[in-house]
Amino acid sequence: MPIPNIRSQQVLEGSVLLCRTDAVFDPALAGAWEGVFAMLSLGEQSPETEGMKAEFRLNSALLEEAYTIRANENGVLVEAGGIAGVVYAAGTLAQLSAEHDGNLPCCVVDDAPEQPWRGILIDVCRHFFPISTVKTLVDLMAYYKYNRLHLHLTEDQGFRFESEKFPLLNSVGSYRKSTFDRHKDNKGHNGTPHGGYYTKSELRELVRYCKARGIEIVPEIDMPGHALSMIAAYPELACVNEPVEVATYFGVTDFSKKLFCAGSEKTFEFLFALLDEVLEIFPFPYLHIGGDEALKSEWKRCARCQKVMREQKLKDEHELQGYFLNRVIDYLKARGREAIVWNDGLCDTLSRDAICQYWTPLTKKGPGQIAQYVNAGGRAILSPVTRVYYDYPYAATPLKKTYGLSPLVRGVKKEHSRDILGVEAAIWTEWIDSEEKLFFNTLPRLAATSETGWSVQAHIHYSAFLKRLQPHYALYERLGLTYAKQVEKPLPVLRRIKGTAQFVAEETHAELYAQQKTEQSPSKRR
Repeated sequence: MPIPNIRSQQVLEGSVLLCRTDAVFDPALAGAWEGVFAMLSLGEQSPETEGMKAEFRLNSALLEEAYTIRANENGVLVEAGGIAGVVYAAGTLAQLSAEHDGNLPCCVVDDAPEQPWRGILIDVCRHFFPISTVKTLVDLMAYYKYNRLHLHLTEDQGFRFESEKFPLLNSVGSYRKSTFDRHKDNKGHNGTPHGGYYTKSELRELVRYCKARGIEIVPEIDMPGHALSMIAAYPELACVNEPVEVATYFGVTDFSKKLFCAGSEKTFEFLFALLDEVLEIFPFPYLHIGGDEALKSEWKRCARCQKVMREQKLKDEHELQGYFLNRVIDYLKARGREAIVWNDGLCDTLSRDAICQYWTPLTKKGPGQIAQYVNAGGRAILSPVTRVYYDYPYAATPLKKTYGLSPLVRGVKKEHSRDILGVEAAIWTEWIDSEEKLFFNTLPRLAATSETGWSVQAHIHYSAFLKRLQPHYALYERLGLTYAKQVEKPLPVLRRIKGTAQFVAEETHAELYAQQKTEQSPSKRR
């Protein structure tokens, strides 16, 4: 059975040899051919030119992401509601064929996602990765039926989007002079400049690439905090106009006190003009505006911010952040886009038009509690740090814990259960500075989280998932990607604590990474 687990499959007698380089497409699905061939190629056991051709048809009675497969000795027929469904069907065909040495079992498959939001965040700011690495991730996402790539483009440590309106964002904001290094024998900075940004041409190509695989991009422009790279380029956007540098440290520290000034119209003029540039490149419904970890000490001392608070009758700086975010939310809404904010930005006055991405543990109490927001008419995406932050070492977050995330949140009323849109895992890159580390931390977690978002709860069983996972290691090896093969082996609590401490101190993947390195000498992806 494939990953994620399909909704319904009936296995019939016989099998067919599926050709992976030829297919017949309904003209309405012409845009799907690249994604289909990409998925079939991941199966690789199928022959280049011999075998049965698959026919792909549009079926308007199906939802966009739903598909059916009818495979018998007379042929293979795929019907789907749109491009995404066709690509997902091709991924299922590739997995079924790979499980049977290239022979597709005759079968009847009916499949559709349980959750509408199945996303992956990649942070390209703390450490910059080329478009080729992002495309590799996109191919794996399509294979596992994800539909949202959350591209974290701005941070204290770097700005990664080409801006023609504000060139200093690239010449100043896209580069830092050094990076903090946490190796035991080298505490401090490494002295090596780090930076880069994606040109608009590269991003347009990424948009095309994702569309062909049924994936939408959600760009993130973080505000009012996590914005030091932008303030370094244009310091007049802060409450105090003074020279600052792009951050070389990670985490929430003194430089995190630098926020966009909420009392200056120049701030909003800048942000709206920048967002117009971003919207022109990314023709998708959603844009993330951050809202997390904004330390407000400068706002408390800023005469302009305090003046706005009095004029708007805001009771504190947290409500001032709500005012700030609401202006951006309304700006995007007027342009046909929906805003997403991290749950740190929630307050009583925040517009319910915004989608909340909930990253803190789901047991957290307080005004930002997810059930309270959803029951009051909001919508939410689940990204709890304790389960789906892939940057955490496996010693801290074993695969079983990642797989165990449920989209059913305690306290959410039944009539609002569909307002939990789905799940999104995050690949933060403070301590991930290479493609090797990136994919080691991501695989096989990517497979585990896909099942949380796609499959019905009745089909989610960890022991069965582990059995279905075994053939996928061969795919990772064929692609030349690092992965953690034995993470399903539970570690005692003390070893988990020790491994996590070692990860924090030494920038390693602790014992599991050392073990995997000795077992596997990975080649670069071709």
